[in-house]
Amino acid sequence: MRIALAVLRRDRRSQVATVLVALGVMIAVSLVLWLVAAPNGLQARADRTAWRDLLGNPDQSGVISVAVNNDSFDGKLIQRFDVARLQQGDVPVAEGIVRFPEAGEVLLSPALNDLVRGTPAEKLGNRFPGKQIGELGPEALKYPGELVAIVGQDKLDNGYRATGLRGGPGSYRNDYHGMLYLLTRVGLVVLVVPCLVLVASAARLTAAKRERRLAALRLAGASPKQVIVMTAVETAVGAVVGSVLGVLLAQPFSHLTAKIPWEGGTWYPGDFVPSAGVVAAVAVLAPVLVIAAAIMGLRRVVQKPLAAVGKRKVRSWRLLMIAGALGVFFLGIVYAQGARGDNQFTVVLLGLGAVAMALVLAGPVVTAWVGRFFVGRWTKPSTLLAGRRLAGDPVAAFRGSAGVVIAVFTGSMALTMLPGLESQVPYRDGTWREEAIVAEQVAHDVTPLRLQTSAPIATMLDGSVSTGKDTDYGTYVLVGKCADVAKVLNGLSCGPGPAVYAHSKLTGDVFKSSGQKDQVTAKLPARYETRPFDGAGHISAVIDPELLPGTEGKVSMVGLPTTPENRDAVHTALIGTLPGVRLVDGEQRELYGSTLMEDLQRATIIGLSIAAVLGGIGAAVAAAGSVIDRRRTFGALIAAGTPIRVLAHALRREVMLPVFAVTIAACGAGLVVGLGLLTLARGLVGHGEMPLTPWVAAPVAVGMVVALVAALACGPVLRGISPRDYSAE
Repeated sequence: MRIALAVLRRDRRSQVATVLVALGVMIAVSLVLWLVAAPNGLQARADRTAWRDLLGNPDQSGVISVAVNNDSFDGKLIQRFDVARLQQGDVPVAEGIVRFPEAGEVLLSPALNDLVRGTPAEKLGNRFPGKQIGELGPEALKYPGELVAIVGQDKLDNGYRATGLRGGPGSYRNDYHGMLYLLTRVGLVVLVVPCLVLVASAARLTAAKRERRLAALRLAGASPKQVIVMTAVETAVGAVVGSVLGVLLAQPFSHLTAKIPWEGGTWYPGDFVPSAGVVAAVAVLAPVLVIAAAIMGLRRVVQKPLAAVGKRKVRSWRLLMIAGALGVFFLGIVYAQGARGDNQFTVVLLGLGAVAMALVLAGPVVTAWVGRFFVGRWTKPSTLLAGRRLAGDPVAAFRGSAGVVIAVFTGSMALTMLPGLESQVPYRDGTWREEAIVAEQVAHDVTPLRLQTSAPIATMLDGSVSTGKDTDYGTYVLVGKCADVAKVLNGLSCGPGPAVYAHSKLTGDVFKSSGQKDQVTAKLPARYETRPFDGAGHISAVIDPELLPGTEGKVSMVGLPTTPENRDAVHTALIGTLPGVRLVDGEQRELYGSTLMEDLQRATIIGLSIAAVLGGIGAAVAAAGSVIDRRRTFGALIAAGTPIRVLAHALRREVMLPVFAVTIAACGAGLVVGLGLLTLARGLVGHGEMPLTPWVAAPVAVGMVVALVAALACGPVLRGISPRDYSAE
């Protein structure tokens, strides 16, 4: 131990290496703490909004009725909850909800309250009629500034029964069919791997010089235990300091992260704070991994001191690890498609991490091949020097490229997935006209709506036409006057007289309205006229009510065409007079889809930026460390007359040549993994495309640029070497 501390006090190169180790560990620890805090942030949101999850699990013994509706105003999404009491007695409410609002009472979030006060009532305020009894606290909101309203009603004909407005432990794994849960885990894995690579690179700084020194001590009589202790002490100084600094840096980093929008809003400051146990585990494990990596590199020194400076050989079987890792990944895809529960994606994520690590472990094999190719076929001095380095010690030569390779793999995977994910995001489906607002699940008298607005109203009854057999699900249709329905439905052109408007002749003649309550049944006549219908949405046919006796006056859907001037007023009248209905608003659906796509794009940019920065830092640290390791060699070359310019070119080629070769393989692996994840995401959502764009190859070029910039970082270290360094050794 005293020898190790003496080396750190007196050897300038060991001091530089210790500083670089501390820097690498600090960055890795702070990023890992940030990454593991991301699920905590999502879980904190889920816990605050758990009271809303009861709506998807109706309880027939409930004391209240609840109807949920997604509303919007001025480009902002509004969460609306209509509630009505079914029984007398206390109604449990979640923290942040002052009490259950009775009929004629309203609870608004602070941001929505401010918006209502600053907006004319006919455009917004009339949507929430009643006396405001308080504001929703932050404990009941997903994010600061969320727009939420709880409106008390006399009764709700289409609500869910619930025991109260209080939920249990929240879960975010079902957000958008579990796709966001999968993507957050994928991001966690692909960013933790480059952190581990950076830590391992930091642990192997000045490894060659340390091995020569320890080999000399072994030959002088030092025991293996003494050699290991000296290495552990020498590495632990920088690793422990870096770990402490990383923990301190993670705190302000988490507050900056809270400013990044997700699902329409930012975060509360305490959301992105990992638990004390996680912080302690990361802070301890990081130095342990660094020390373990340094000790693992001492096998040759401990076992064969005379061979410590010999060439390292790599076996070609490492390439088989990539195929094996891909096999595990696709096995996980198959398992996840049929599984459910907390472990649904475990094998997928293990396979993903295995692919990333396999690329790192297989990289030295390709590096050795590249080195032998240039040694045998090139005559330029700088390229020959680089080729000999790559062929002679491919493990050390590839160390600086490992982070860049992982960044290219991550980038290709993300750019493969992003266009496909965009096709899975819910945008306007083309069923209804852009200017139309449609209310579904209508069980109300529409007379108050007619009195509230002068806009034309199209009343419709939705259902299916089938053969009448239980096994025949039928064709989804609308029953309504064609002239009225055409004002809100795309692709409908009316003619005189009653008719069926459909893509083709209906296969059945029995109509049943949707829903189990007050179901309407009617039968089409034996003969009727079928006219073309060019709609592209989920509605297959429109039937004039004259062809279905008994359906006149029955309403389950209401549609209103709007203009830019009266849209907010019509929206307010519709939701104010028909509480609890489900609104189908193309503008609102576009808002939700745009918000989700912006989140995915933002997360992709942040993730790729982090991966690129990690790769660049790792390459720069490893390149600088390789110069320090070979100070004696470079000093001898300079003493022999080799220009600094030639050595600088050789160093750049040492980094660029393996990066170019291995990143092509990493790009291909990223493409394959991205397509696999898209297949899984399409199975979760139920639809989507798998388009490929030329941009999937862009990370290769970016990786080359990052590697070049990193290689330039070792220039100052190289210029500090002189012929005296050879004699000093």
